[in-house]
Amino acid sequence: TAHSRVKISNEALDDVVDYGSADSMWFDVKKKQLHLYGSAFMKYTSIDLKAGYILLDYEKNEVSAEQYPDSTGQLAGLPAFKDGEQEFTATKLRYNFRSKKGIIYEARTQQQDLFVLGSKAKFVGQAGADTSSRAKNTVYNQNALLTTCDDPHPHFGIRTKKLKVVPDKLVVTGFSNVEIGGIPTPLVLPFGFYPITKSRKAGLIIPRDFEFADQEGFGLKDWGYYFPISEHIDEKITFNLYTSGSWGVLSETRYNQRYRFSGNFSLRYNNRVTESPRAEKQGAKSFGIRWSHQQDAKAHPSRRFGGSVNIETNRDQNRNRNDYNSVVQNQLSSNLNYSQTFPGKPYQFNASLSHSQNTRTRTMNISFPTAAFNLQRIYPFKRKNPVGNERWYEKLSLTYSSRLQNTVQVADTLLFTKETLLKSRMGIQHQASTDFNFKLFKYINLAPRVSYEENWYPYSIEKEFLPEIQYKYDTIEGLLVVDSSATVWGRDTSYRRWGFKPFRQYDAGLSANTVLFFTKQFKKGWFRGIRHTMKPSISTGFRPDYSGSDYFRTIPTTNRPGRTDSLSYSVFDEAVYGRPSNGPRDMAIGYSLSNILEMKFYSAKRDTVRRVKIFDGLNFSGSYSLTRDTLKWSTIGTGGLFRLFKGLTNLSWNATFDPYIRNEKGVRINKFAVKEQGKLLRLTRFSVQLNTQMSMRELRNLFDKNKKDETPQQSPSRPQATIKDNFLDWFDD
Repeated sequence: TAHSRVKISNEALDDVVDYGSADSMWFDVKKKQLHLYGSAFMKYTSIDLKAGYILLDYEKNEVSAEQYPDSTGQLAGLPAFKDGEQEFTATKLRYNFRSKKGIIYEARTQQQDLFVLGSKAKFVGQAGADTSSRAKNTVYNQNALLTTCDDPHPHFGIRTKKLKVVPDKLVVTGFSNVEIGGIPTPLVLPFGFYPITKSRKAGLIIPRDFEFADQEGFGLKDWGYYFPISEHIDEKITFNLYTSGSWGVLSETRYNQRYRFSGNFSLRYNNRVTESPRAEKQGAKSFGIRWSHQQDAKAHPSRRFGGSVNIETNRDQNRNRNDYNSVVQNQLSSNLNYSQTFPGKPYQFNASLSHSQNTRTRTMNISFPTAAFNLQRIYPFKRKNPVGNERWYEKLSLTYSSRLQNTVQVADTLLFTKETLLKSRMGIQHQASTDFNFKLFKYINLAPRVSYEENWYPYSIEKEFLPEIQYKYDTIEGLLVVDSSATVWGRDTSYRRWGFKPFRQYDAGLSANTVLFFTKQFKKGWFRGIRHTMKPSISTGFRPDYSGSDYFRTIPTTNRPGRTDSLSYSVFDEAVYGRPSNGPRDMAIGYSLSNILEMKFYSAKRDTVRRVKIFDGLNFSGSYSLTRDTLKWSTIGTGGLFRLFKGLTNLSWNATFDPYIRNEKGVRINKFAVKEQGKLLRLTRFSVQLNTQMSMRELRNLFDKNKKDETPQQSPSRPQATIKDNFLDWFDD
C-alpha cells in the first residue's frame, strides 16, 4: 500500500505535537525549529508545557521554554511543565523527548505537603516507558530548599546541596542544615529521608513534648496512635503521663462526607495528681467535650443541622494545658441547631441545644432539649375547588404551636448527676387560637377569637408548714422568759412532687372596627378641601378566675399565739413557662380612635393643588371594666405625629389623662375629676419628641431647592409665591 512505502525516521517523534500561541509563531524550515511567542503552549503525549516563549527543535527532538516580554516590556509567562502528574514551575527549562531528560532552572515543585525549590534541577524519565507513571520519573536538585511553607519565598526550610525526589515515594537529601528567613542556622543533618505517600496509614504518634513540672514531675505529652477508619473518617488517640500519677487521654475524630457534611469530635479526660510541699497528693478529675458539625448547603433542600458544642468540667483546659487560650479563656458556649421544613406544608420543626459556662465561677446554664413545632395560619374549612361566593365558615382560621424546653443552672462538677435532674425546669406548652372575620351591615368588621393554652409539667411544687418551735429565752429581773421576737414559730419547707401535672387556661374576645370619612371640597380660593379619616375600634375580652382552683394553695407561716399569718402559692411557681393567673375575673371593653387630617391648598409657587397632612395618627385609647366595683374607667392615652420638611423631621407627642382624682398620698380614688375639680379629665403625663434624620444629599437638596425657589425670576404666567406657600413647605406632600 501507499502507507507501507512511506519510511519513518527512527529519530521521529512517537506522537503528534499540538502547539499554539496567543501572539505569533515562526517556523524555521532550514533549522527545523518552531518558535512560539506570547502565552505559548505545547502538548505531546503526557507532556503539557506552557510559557511566554517556546522553542521546538525537530532536529534535536528537544523543547525549551522561558519567559517573554509582554506589551509593557515586563517578562511574563513563567514556564509550567507537566508530565503526567509531575508538575514544575521554572524560569527556564529544556527537555529532550527521546532521552526523557531535562534541565530546569529555578525549579519549584510540590510533593504532597512538601515544596522543593532548586537553583538547578535535572529531570530523568524512564526512556521508552510510559512517562505518565510518576514512579518512573526522578528529579535531581542542586542547591535545593525543602520546606512546608507555601510562600513563593519560603520563611524556613532545610537547605541542601544535593536532593533527589522520587515522586509519591520519598525525598533523599545529603548534608543539609536548617535555614530560617534565608539565614543558615547551626542545626545540621548529615542526611535525610522524607517519605511521601498519598494513602493514609496507621501508626504511632511520637511525643510532641517532654516536660518536667514542679508538682506533676517528669511527663510525656501527646503520644499515642493514629488510624484511618475509612475514607470518610479517621481517629487519633493521644495520652499524657507524669511520674506523679497524673494522666490524661484525648480522643479526636474527624469526618467528612463530600457534598453532605463535615466535622470533628473530641472527648478528653484528665486525672491530675499534684504533690504539695508537705508531700501530700491531691487529685482533680475533669473532662471535656468538643463537637463541631457543618452541613453542606447542597446536602438537603429542607433540612438543616449544624453548630458546635464546647463543654468541660472542673476547669479542664486551664488545669491541664499551658497555652494562652486555655489559660485566659473563661467563657465557653455551645449552640447546636436542627430545623426541618416541609415543602408544600404549612408547618415546620426546630430543635436546639444551647449552653454557656463560666470557668471561674464554674456555673453552667444549659437549655436541652429545646424544640418547637409551629403551624402557620390555616383555613380548615376552605374548599379546594370553590364554586360561587365564599361561605361564612370558610373564613374561620386556626393557628397552633407546641414548645418543649428544659433549662438547668448547675455547677460543672455536678453535671450528669442526680442534682442536675433535680434542678431542671422542664415542660411542654401547647397554644392554639382561632378567629373569624365577617362584616356587619357591610361597613363594620367583626372579629371574634378564642385562645387556648395547655402546659404539661413532670412535677409540681408542694409547700409544707413544719410546726417546729425553737424558743429563745431572755432574763428579766432574774426570771427566765421567752423572747417572742427571737423565737422561731415554725418554718416552711418546699419540695418537688414528681408526676404528670398539667394546667389549662383560655380566653375569648370580640373586636369591631370600621373607617369613617368626612370630606369637603371647594373649587375657588386658597383653601380647596379637607378630609378627616377616623378609625374607631372597640374590643372586649374574657378570662376565667383561676384563683379558686387547685392551681393555688395556702399554708400557715407561723405558730405564734394570736397570729394567723399565711402564704398563698401556686403549684407551678417553678414552671418553665410560668404559672396561671390568679387575678380576679375581669371583663373590660377597650376602645380606640385613630385620626388622620388632610387638607388641600392651592400653591401659587407651584401652580398646582397640594395635599398636606396636618397630623398623622392622632390616637385615643382606653378601657371600661364591666366587673370591677370601683375605678371602672382606665386612663386615656393619646398621641400624634406631625411630619415636617418633606418627612425629614418628625414631631410626636404623647399625653395621658385620668378621669379620677388622687388623694394626698397620690393614690387614685373613686371620685371623678369633673365633680371634684370641675374639669372633664386630669392631665397626668405629657411628652414631646422631635426627631430628625437626613443624609447630606437630602440636606443639600433642601437648601438648594429653597435657594432656587427664592430667586426673583418667575415665569410671567405663574403667580408669585405667598407666605402661605412657604408655610406649606413645612409639611409633607
